[in-house]
Amino acid sequence: MDDIGAIVGSVDRIDGFPTVDQLAVFLAELAAARPDRVRLTDIGRSRNGEPIRAARIGTGEPHIIVLGNPHPNEPLGMATIRHLVRRLVEDESAVLGASWHIVPCLDPDGTRLNEAWFGGPMTRTDVARGFYRPPSSQQPEWCFPVAWRGTTIGTPLPETTALMTLIDRTRPALIASLHNADFGGGFFYCSGGDQSYWAALTGLLAAAQVPVYRGEPDAPGSRAVAPGVFRLPSFSTMAETLAAADADPATVLGGGGSLDYAGRYGTAVLVSELPLWVDARIDDDSPSQQCSAEVLDAVAKAYRELVALIDGAVELCPTPGRAPGPFEQALRAMRTDLTAMAAAKEMGAARAGERIATRGEVFVENYVWIAMMRLRVCGMALRLLGSEVRDGTPAVARERSRFGTLFDRWSGEIEAVAPGVVVPLEHLVRAQAGAIVLAATRVCSGLAV
Repeated sequence: MDDIGAIVGSVDRIDGFPTVDQLAVFLAELAAARPDRVRLTDIGRSRNGEPIRAARIGTGEPHIIVLGNPHPNEPLGMATIRHLVRRLVEDESAVLGASWHIVPCLDPDGTRLNEAWFGGPMTRTDVARGFYRPPSSQQPEWCFPVAWRGTTIGTPLPETTALMTLIDRTRPALIASLHNADFGGGFFYCSGGDQSYWAALTGLLAAAQVPVYRGEPDAPGSRAVAPGVFRLPSFSTMAETLAAADADPATVLGGGGSLDYAGRYGTAVLVSELPLWVDARIDDDSPSQQCSAEVLDAVAKAYRELVALIDGAVELCPTPGRAPGPFEQALRAMRTDLTAMAAAKEMGAARAGERIATRGEVFVENYVWIAMMRLRVCGMALRLLGSEVRDGTPAVARERSRFGTLFDRWSGEIEAVAPGVVVPLEHLVRAQAGAIVLAATRVCSGLAV
């Protein structure tokens, strides 16, 4: 672990996330100043025609791919990449004799729709006000074509095709995919490894003062292998798990992931998920005064109320025959997701019996999940009604007023009761960069990852 810390180095205070343009300028200036150490190449174009670039550092074996912003509302990876690239250029020994292919932003189009909150203040309200997350079918890392039960699922986006090209060209030993969560604790998904590796990942969270996530994994069919470390399931495993619960894998997942596509080359995958906010009440195991069934039924009801709210907004969108905008598409996808999530909560309530929920469970359901979904729906609906629905009819004005009132009420409640404690961004970067370097050192040493 000392070697990992030496390679990562110290991380200065970070007050916000870099934008797409800021990170592009940083890399271009670095490549111009150190052409002997950094080479930039275009690996493809986004749906809007933006270049998708990779920075190559090193010329040896094995090849390592690092992915920034596969989800456009999760910019921590761009801050981590800015730090990691600087370290790899400053210290040649940090390259480990490998070839690093670093993609600073896999989804520049979607990322630009989030940049309003990158500079802070980092409150749940401000993030929600500028929030955007595309449907799963428009998330580049989840659109790889994959065969399941005799059917091919997943239509690659241009961004996905760019990544496929990079994978085919380099046949990487490791792909490190960089993510962040909203609220909770830090955790990792690994395609393999051993107890030593998993324990080291858990230790990185503690060293960076990032609490360990204690809940269930959000990837269907995954399982814990160590505190804060889960096995990364294949598409087939996730699809079979969803199908057993009467959910449609094609709708929920969109397609295969990088693990499914790069598996032909024996590539190991590490996914890091680190929280922007934490709250000690999440870990409160003391009994509440509510039974689990009551709590879960209330969550399902809240989700169905959000579905009705979405219906009111999207029905005001322009007539069919024109291409829907990003916020309309995102809200329609959220409607489908919330309907499925409500059904899952109701099934959980039916199985819960008389079990009493812990205070932590009550807090998570109310102030992590319900609160997050309310703010996301309202934030994107207001952006939809302000940018994609521009007519001045009374119906549109009423809907804007309704969502504005709800957003103010719900955000006010959340900031008063559960604003979360912001995790210093430099701590998150240190943990995420440390995980990348840990996996890279093991791959370069022939150890399982």
